[in-house]
Amino acid sequence: MSQEINTRYDFFSKGIFIDPMVSKSRLQQLVKMIQPKSCSYELIRIGADADGGYLLPNDLEGIEACFSPGVDDIASFEQDLFRKYQIGSHLADFSVDVVPSGTLALSFTKKFLGANTYENFISLEDWVDSFTVFAKDDSLLLQMDIEGGEYETLLSCPTRILSKFRIMVIEFHLIESWAQTNFFGIVEAVFRKLLKTHFVVHNHPNNAMGIVDLNGFYAPRVFELTFIKKTRTSTFEIAKLPHALDFPNVDYMPDIQLPAQWLD
Repeated sequence: MSQEINTRYDFFSKGIFIDPMVSKSRLQQLVKMIQPKSCSYELIRIGADADGGYLLPNDLEGIEACFSPGVDDIASFEQDLFRKYQIGSHLADFSVDVVPSGTLALSFTKKFLGANTYENFISLEDWVDSFTVFAKDDSLLLQMDIEGGEYETLLSCPTRILSKFRIMVIEFHLIESWAQTNFFGIVEAVFRKLLKTHFVVHNHPNNAMGIVDLNGFYAPRVFELTFIKKTRTSTFEIAKLPHALDFPNVDYMPDIQLPAQWLD
């Protein structure tokens, strides 16, 4: 054992960190937690039939605004949401200077989202409170694609803010890092927090990033989860995937499906 420890410390000095991988059974338990269930609302597609389009429960009446951190060159989701349902969006992203052409945004905040508000970052709590401090529970929508910053942002966000979101669509990244023990603990804490107030009703893997093999556990490198507030609906049997309204994120690459381990 001491020789193994010394070898590990020797690798530290060379800039290499070695850590046992999370077991396949623990990964399996986690994905079972987030298995999508069918709910009382049919799913509809908002946005393009490609990257930037998402499936949401058809329960949008009365939603006051969408919060959409992570701004791309196109904003088909936000545009479609306003055109069909007159729901405007608050946008945030430090990496761009202006919102995409043709987007009618309620506001644009030139900040990244993070655990705390400092320098070029703003917390989800401070961002939501700055525009909708008196918003009722179930009155907002969240569409988040922030390239891995979702974990710290969600874990640090108080439940009173998460409870304001009737529907959440969140793209989860860095799935290969789930195999690292410390990171896995953070991921598990994030999902346990979200599942206190919301159900998962859809999962769509991003075909642009492919599948990763985590010591026999296969996972999409990036996937999009749709949540609905528990107070809005009941859930039933495990949802059938893929959904008829799912489309590949990029049409020049083969589509991928969730591995069987995510559906059993």
